[in-house]
Amino acid sequence: MKRGLYILILIYTILLSCSNDDKLLDDKYVRGVRLTNNYAEKTNDDTFLRYILNDDYIITGVHKVRIKPSVSKKEDTISVKKEKSPEKKPKENTKKIKKKVKKEIESDSIEIKYRRYHFIGLPQEVTNQIVTLPKREGFDRLIQQQEATLEILEEKLISREDIGGKVYKDIAIDYLVEIDNHLKFVEFYNERLYDAYLKLVIEAKQLDRSIEEEYNTVYGRINSSTVKDSLDVEKLVILEKKYTSHKELLQTLLDWNLKLEDFQNSTDDFKILKDRNIAETFEMYKNKTSQKEVIHYLEIRLADLFHNAMRSPE
Repeated sequence: MKRGLYILILIYTILLSCSNDDKLLDDKYVRGVRLTNNYAEKTNDDTFLRYILNDDYIITGVHKVRIKPSVSKKEDTISVKKEKSPEKKPKENTKKIKKKVKKEIESDSIEIKYRRYHFIGLPQEVTNQIVTLPKREGFDRLIQQQEATLEILEEKLISREDIGGKVYKDIAIDYLVEIDNHLKFVEFYNERLYDAYLKLVIEAKQLDRSIEEEYNTVYGRINSSTVKDSLDVEKLVILEKKYTSHKELLQTLLDWNLKLEDFQNSTDDFKILKDRNIAETFEMYKNKTSQKEVIHYLEIRLADLFHNAMRSPE
C-alpha cells in the first residue's frame, strides 16, 4: 500500500512538470526513458531533466542535462521531383542590337569637308553623292567629251570603298579639288560667254552706225550730183541690204537682253552652244590662253547662233 502511494506521487510529480509545455506529448523526440533508477524527460530541443529515484521510486534529485538528441522522428513526406522548366532562351534585346548596328555603321561612317562641300555617311553613300556633282554643277558634258581626270578618280573611289579610312578620304578630297577647279572653269566659261555677248552687242551697234554713216554718205553724194554715178547707185543698193540685215541682227541681240544668269542656267540653243564649245574652251583655260582670245572665239560662235536663229522660220 505504501509502495503504491509513492508510485502515485511520482506520476503526479511528472505530470505536473510536463504541464508547462502542452506540445511536449507531440514532441518528435522520446519524452522519457526509464533506466534503472533514472528517468529523463525532455524540456526543450536539447535539454533533459534527469530524475534520480531510490529503490522505493522516490525522487531524490533532479538535474538538467544538455544532450543533443540522437533520435528523431522523421515526418513522412512525399518527395516530388520538380521538373526543371525548359530554359528560356534569352530574348535578344532589339534595342541593344539596333544600337550595336547603329554604332557599327557610325564607326564606318566618314565625314568629308572641302570648302562648300560636306558629306557624311558610309563610303558607298559618299561616293554616290560625289560622283553626281559634275552633272549637278553643269559640266558633265565636258567630262564626256574630253576630261578624264574625274573618271579616273571616280574609279579609284569605288575601288577603295571597302577600305574606307584615310585612303578613301584622300581620294575623295582629290576628287573635290578637281570639282572645285572645274567649277572655277564653269564660272570662267559663263563669264566669257557673257562677255562675248556684250562685245557682240557693242560691235553690232558700232557696225550699225558705220553702215548707216556710209549709206548716208553715198545717198547724199547721189542726190547732190546732177549726173548719178552708177557705182554709187550699186553701192547704195548693197548698203541698204546690209543696213537692213544688220539692223535686224542688232535688234535681235537687244531684244534678247541676256544676263549672266542666262548663261549660268542655259537651256535650249544656249545649252547646245555651251556643250559644243566647252571642251575647246577648257583647253584654252588650262593652257592659260588670254581672255581676249577666249572671248573672240566665243563671240564668233555666238554670232553664228544669232544668224542661224534669224534665218530659221519662227
